[in-house]
Amino acid sequence: MGCKTQIMKTLDPPEQHRSFDTDRAIITGSALAFLALCALFWRFVADDAYIVGRYALNAAAGNGLVYNIGERVSALTSPLHALLETALAYGGLDPVMSYRIIAPMLVLAGWFAALRETGLRGSALLLFTALSLFSPFMALWTVGGLETAILACIATLFTSRLVVMKRLGTADGHDFVWLGLLAALMFLTRYDSVLVTAPILLAIAVVECRRPALWVGAAVCMTIASSWLLFSGQYYGDIFPTSYYVKFALGGRAPIDSLSALLNFGLLSGLFLIAFHLRPASLDRHAPLSKAILRGAAFSTVLFLVYASRASGQHMMFGYRLFVPYLMGVGLVLSLALPKPRPSLAALYVGWQAAMVAVVTFIGVNPAPLTRLPGLDRAYTEYEFITPATYGRFMDMLLTDAETIAAHWQATGREVQPRIYLRTGGTGYWLPDFYVYETLISYRHDCGVPMDAMIDASHYMQQLGFSQAGSIVEDRGRARADVADDAALLFATTMDWMGPKVTGYLFGPAPTPLQLGANIGATCATETQLVSNGG
Repeated sequence: MGCKTQIMKTLDPPEQHRSFDTDRAIITGSALAFLALCALFWRFVADDAYIVGRYALNAAAGNGLVYNIGERVSALTSPLHALLETALAYGGLDPVMSYRIIAPMLVLAGWFAALRETGLRGSALLLFTALSLFSPFMALWTVGGLETAILACIATLFTSRLVVMKRLGTADGHDFVWLGLLAALMFLTRYDSVLVTAPILLAIAVVECRRPALWVGAAVCMTIASSWLLFSGQYYGDIFPTSYYVKFALGGRAPIDSLSALLNFGLLSGLFLIAFHLRPASLDRHAPLSKAILRGAAFSTVLFLVYASRASGQHMMFGYRLFVPYLMGVGLVLSLALPKPRPSLAALYVGWQAAMVAVVTFIGVNPAPLTRLPGLDRAYTEYEFITPATYGRFMDMLLTDAETIAAHWQATGREVQPRIYLRTGGTGYWLPDFYVYETLISYRHDCGVPMDAMIDASHYMQQLGFSQAGSIVEDRGRARADVADDAALLFATTMDWMGPKVTGYLFGPAPTPLQLGANIGATCATETQLVSNGG
């Protein structure tokens, strides 16, 4: 017995027990801290999340994956997100709320899987967690209602498997199939993820092209991704969502806005600081597969940064939403790349993130200190001083507006379908019986975004005081023959939105007919065209 005890002590010394207990405490405490951050930011939900929710409700009701019934137009930047919410709605759940409850579990699942796959311990574990889970931007967008949590989970699983393959210098057949599946799911979550996955997968394919399993993985990836593209092309008439055309093809924000977002995120996330602690290593000692992964990852990084310099400052990319899904994967790679990260470095990042949580909570969801520098001071920063609580009050206001508008319409006694022009995504979710005109939903190739015609064609016109186009909507609405010049805004609400801003609605009982085509490639029919065609 004494001999056996001595052997056990040799194999399992007290130091390992203490290390295991410390790591377990870090893991448990970190998960609880992340959930606490999600609870802190729970009031925040992006209004575009309700666009996806309305698609899901219509699909679950048997009306098709559409926003306005009878119109196959896709504003879905994340098909997988829409399909998940459709499943939730089909089960009788509120698709937006139930998804937001699930989302933190998705992020934690990716984080925990990364720990198990790579064996991170001690200071490296804490550093990785501080860079990812403790980021206020990660927590904010986890509960924000959009696809971020899904992509963060899948991208972290993808990165974890690559880390292990690079470390071993080899891969089995299951690895190739797994990577193909994850890359396809990432693509369905957000099209632009192909910039991250494709260079790495192609680099692997070059050195492993004789492995049959690799081609099985490629077939899995292409089948899943192309299936959606084929469906989208047939069902909606276009493989791209409308946001591609509205935000990029039609102009979008100035490039300086995206460059500013890229530089500010590098600073606020702390990733720039970590880069100074890295030491370049020679590729000579690596196996061919490891070299391929590293080279592919380097090319992916360059591609993504070039893309981010154009896309990260677009509308609804505030709060560094473009970068957040990849934050956990990047944090994992950097934490493993440091030979022996000191506890003081991990503690520094925990303190930094605590300060950033305070900034986001009390100052705004999109801090951008570098915009005070010459050159970058020309950049526009969306919602820089809007706190999560303020955004929550905004969504509460939209819900109240929808309930009031529905009651107002019922009181009119009209039997035609009511039409509303919106500058926000949320209101239409709570007005399921209304036909909605909105930029992303109403875009058509042959007529762009016919803003004036949509305002003229609506019974209700949303005047959003803090929108750059708010005064345009009000002026155009008051110019209508059925709206008095001095008509008071209905259901007006004043919010503190970087100063007092008024949101209200104009009502016009006799809107001018406007018929948008049933798909994105259709034309728009105005009153004159409808009359000339006998409509």
